[in-house]
Amino acid sequence: MKKFKGMLMGIMFLTIATPQMVYADVPAWQEVVAESRESTLLEKDEVTSKNILNDTARGIRLSTAMLSITNEQDGTLHIVVDTFTHKDVDRIYEVVFLDMWDEKKEDWVQIEDWSFEKSKEETDDGKLSSYRVSFLVTGCELNHYYRARAMHLVEWDGDQMEGKATETDGVLLTDHEV
Repeated sequence: MKKFKGMLMGIMFLTIATPQMVYADVPAWQEVVAESRESTLLEKDEVTSKNILNDTARGIRLSTAMLSITNEQDGTLHIVVDTFTHKDVDRIYEVVFLDMWDEKKEDWVQIEDWSFEKSKEETDDGKLSSYRVSFLVTGCELNHYYRARAMHLVEWDGDQMEGKATETDGVLLTDHEV
């Protein structure tokens, strides 16, 4: 009986002392969305929407995630995605989704996505604590609302991952100043 109790206590100790969150694969959007946030359609004269997540409950490595979308008023959208860590990581992944507001469905419809990644091997000093991607989107229908969503993922020690999700409000795409 004494052996059984000792073994049971050992198993309980190991169970309590070793839990870890490990992703076998890159998490899906729904897995990293921390809160249910409903995007709104901004006024026609508001050309930029920005979402910054730098809450006090920062992660093990990931500290801040930022995303913005801007109507450049020339028929293009400018998207900027930033990921910051408070400790160096091996790799940073960013996946950006572009959604268009469908008035008939009264819902957002994903129309495009882009994936970006940077590793510490790509830096001059072998350290990686931030990653910024900025790009223009062309060929979208004018006079429609667009929003951006992004997944920000960091990886370290080969198999440890952490993520946050950002989402902007909708901006009206025009080819002239409003």
